[in-house]
Amino acid sequence: MNPIPTITLMTGEARRPLSALKVEFVETVHQVNAIPVASVTLSVEGNALDDLTRHVEDIAQCRPGQNASIYLRQSKAQSTLIFQGIVVDQQLKLSRSRPVLTLQLRHELQKLQNTHRSQVFDRTTDALIVANLLTMQTIPVLAMSGLDLVHDQMLQFRCSDWHFLRCRLNANGVWLFPTPRGVRIETPNVTVPRGPELRQRVTSSDIGVRIEEGQWRFNVLSQPSSLTAGSWDERTQVFDSQRGMSVPLGTGAFDCSTSGELNRTQWAFNFSSSLGVEGTRSLAKSLLMNLQSTRACGSFLTEGSTRFDLGETARVAGFGTQFDGMGIVTGITQRVSDADGWRTMLTLGSDDVVKDMSSVSRAPGLHIGVVREFDVDPTGMKRLRVKLPVLGDDCPAIWARIAPPYASALSGFCFYPEVGDEVVVCFFDDDPSCPVILGAMHSPRNPAPIDPSVTNAIKALVVTQGAQKFELRFDSQPPQVSLESPDDSVTLQNGVNIASKQDCKIDAPRVTVDADQVDATGRTSVTIRGARIDLEN
Repeated sequence: MNPIPTITLMTGEARRPLSALKVEFVETVHQVNAIPVASVTLSVEGNALDDLTRHVEDIAQCRPGQNASIYLRQSKAQSTLIFQGIVVDQQLKLSRSRPVLTLQLRHELQKLQNTHRSQVFDRTTDALIVANLLTMQTIPVLAMSGLDLVHDQMLQFRCSDWHFLRCRLNANGVWLFPTPRGVRIETPNVTVPRGPELRQRVTSSDIGVRIEEGQWRFNVLSQPSSLTAGSWDERTQVFDSQRGMSVPLGTGAFDCSTSGELNRTQWAFNFSSSLGVEGTRSLAKSLLMNLQSTRACGSFLTEGSTRFDLGETARVAGFGTQFDGMGIVTGITQRVSDADGWRTMLTLGSDDVVKDMSSVSRAPGLHIGVVREFDVDPTGMKRLRVKLPVLGDDCPAIWARIAPPYASALSGFCFYPEVGDEVVVCFFDDDPSCPVILGAMHSPRNPAPIDPSVTNAIKALVVTQGAQKFELRFDSQPPQVSLESPDDSVTLQNGVNIASKQDCKIDAPRVTVDADQVDATGRTSVTIRGARIDLEN
């Protein structure tokens, strides 16, 4: 058994060791796609309550908000950093005059969780989006790959940066591997194991690590025979469906792509939002990977070790073909105490599916938008720029499609809202990157040309451009239909009345006037011209 290592807790702005408080217990937990946590129990030498008052500086150095690093050191070996983050909680417990100070720590990723905002990203990739989220919180990116999706616009909507980051990971089918010194983001993959084997019996630490306690789990409750994801391509007007391709997550007992499904029904995840071919393909892969990762998993308690890293491949051997195999390390828990020594818990695979596999931060319901200055839509989708107050003053306008009551090939109801108009916006499949304008609303600032009334007798289409007004009006009291422009009008009311301040011209191959009586009056003159004029009685 490995000797109990020396635990050093470095805290404060400069990360200095504590001078008097003694570390009694440490537990650190690192998991894939999760924020690492740690718990530290401190006590005063001798446990005298009155000694606590003499260690104010140490206690202040451990207050919430302070930086914290945990190192383990065995005999003359070099110290190993097993956790680095921030103190988020400090508790003092008294038991029979024995003071115990407990600290809860979180990885720097907690900074992303402690946010709530909306953001707009224009013409960028998921790699740049994720890098921006992490670097804004000074979190080192040790490696990044697999975030290749390109976006015309991408919105983070009313959520934490952490939730939005997880959405982008889900959309691309990649995992986040947190470490004490930063994060790695990449597609999980089974490789040649670098660390020792996990075995039932070992003769040398160079050959393997003995499993003191182990648990295997094989489950087919959430295993589809096949899976597809589909989305509507707004440019080609075709529904695109992509089949999810398996990612190798293990071999042998931990092979997650083997058969055993409960039926042969294909699972289909279809969306009305436009994800694009690559986006749909990546989402199909990600959804299938989330489900298949729960097919085979295991957790193994060993003597303390720092020879394993998240994301690397570990081999389990010596338990027979049904339980031997290789899997990706998805969790590492370190526990160190004077009473129980040093133990490490390794997790391969996942024991449950991720319940929320959203690839976007949801934007349900209807929202207010304000039309901004016209700009040519680079995608050719005839979208308009709209400012959404719900996103906040700092967010720029976004592109939104328009849903008129009639739209067909070279035909349509072409009434585009004016700059400054208040419009109603919603999002396809609650995807904030796919907005659509449903209509517009009047207000005291943009008053209606006709006020509502009890009789509701007037229906009209009114267009005002500066001082000019154009109107098509239907009035039921008295019955009347009128079409008016600034200088002309046509009124249908007990007859037809045409009035114009300019000339009236009829140009047609043939004009026929059929009436009981025809009057033609010219105040100055009447002229009739023709190659032949016939007047018949």
